[in-house]
Amino acid sequence: MFKKIFVSLSLLLVVFGVTACGKTLDGYVLENMAETTKEYYFGENDDMFVTLSVGEREEDYLLNGQATELVDYSLLVIKFKEENILRAITLVVQSGEDSADVEAEYNSFNNSYMVDIVDDVSIGEDFSIVYDGQTVTLTKQNFAINYENALQIACENLSDELEAQKSYNHFNAECYLRVMSGRDNDFSELYWCFTCLNYEGESFTVVISTADGSILASSVDERNA
Repeated sequence: MFKKIFVSLSLLLVVFGVTACGKTLDGYVLENMAETTKEYYFGENDDMFVTLSVGEREEDYLLNGQATELVDYSLLVIKFKEENILRAITLVVQSGEDSADVEAEYNSFNNSYMVDIVDDVSIGEDFSIVYDGQTVTLTKQNFAINYENALQIACENLSDELEAQKSYNHFNAECYLRVMSGRDNDFSELYWCFTCLNYEGESFTVVISTADGSILASSVDERNA
């Protein structure tokens, strides 16, 4: 009887070991994404820049190194070219035949107005906003390097740092993939930004070209470690 139990446990450990060893680094990262931008839209007029990021992010949005259950999101961001001092603005979002009034609140961190419209309209190729009598049409950005490409490039570039987050069959960190604008913040250039944040508050970031996948910047932040 003891021999049978020992054999069963041994087989279980072998299966567990094979499963753990069979998971790739990309697999660990994909299972621990706290935010992934999959589609990105952009538009502007003389007064404002408007962006829409569509993808998935954790329902409890906490920067704690642990990814939790994911939900869909469609984050609309309006950035005025001249200073605007309103606490919030009301606008109309339109996608195909769908339209809805939404309120975007001011975010002092990036000096813009933000609102998640995932429950307001179904996002399609034809998307626009109307604010103060002005219509801004947003165009989907068909990057040569899509989000899947960007994740793979990030894993390759940060392989040592990401491998260090693995413990047995667990990944002690959460990851984010967003689209960011250039240094001048005029949206003339757009990049993928991948960040990994571990339990100790240490982060690893890589900025990737949306055009050719080249690495434009890479950093390790240990200030909170």
